[in-house]
Amino acid sequence: MIVQVPYLFGGMDLVQNTPDFKLAEYARRGFGELVTVSALVLPMLLVGQWLIRKEATRAQMLFKVLASSQIALLFVIMASAVQRLVILTGPLGYGMTTIRLYPMIFMTWLAVVFVWFGASVLRGYRQYFAWGALWSAFVVLGATHVLNPDAFIVKTNLALMHQGRQFDAEYNSRLSDDAMLTLIDSFEQLSDQDQQTIVRELAWRYCNPENGEDVRSWNIARSRFALQLKSTPGLVDHIQTRSYGDSAGSLPIFR
Repeated sequence: MIVQVPYLFGGMDLVQNTPDFKLAEYARRGFGELVTVSALVLPMLLVGQWLIRKEATRAQMLFKVLASSQIALLFVIMASAVQRLVILTGPLGYGMTTIRLYPMIFMTWLAVVFVWFGASVLRGYRQYFAWGALWSAFVVLGATHVLNPDAFIVKTNLALMHQGRQFDAEYNSRLSDDAMLTLIDSFEQLSDQDQQTIVRELAWRYCNPENGEDVRSWNIARSRFALQLKSTPGLVDHIQTRSYGDSAGSLPIFR
């Protein structure tokens, strides 16, 4: 681990000083390394603890010390993976996307699982580990819904835009209706080209007859977005005073 510290936490300096090495590749490697190590360490520790006889007190104590050290080293790998994703999605990187946010959430769950391993298995409560790991997955999943990933992605990218980074209106406008709510709130802050991209996406999404209106496709975000459009006449007037080509047409959704 000491030998690998310059690589694990090299950050932008490592990427810039390594030929043909991109930041995105560096971040993907970090996540892949973490998943690989976790897939090796967790089963090994579970099997190792199961093989030790309960009456072997010294062996049990030695296992706890070595397992704790192994988990601590794993958290170093995890810290490295998190740092790489933070750089990739930060001011020096390329912004937030779903394939960058969800690995971060998954790593959070992995951290909870290994902490729970130490609190249950290493303390002699092995029978509670599996259920605790399962319920922690449900808790993380629920917290993800509360976070509202698509809205969080757009908010993060808008914040980076204010710091001078380029805003990818095409990608952000193709997220869910939760993202659209955030985009509408910040519509006036976007460039004319980004506004045009968003309006065209809206026209395609809501004015295409093939999309239809079906109770099976209803959701809260879409309903809230429709209400927000109706309650924002200034935005509607602002959009309708511009010419965005035939793809947007007369924008019947804004009527």
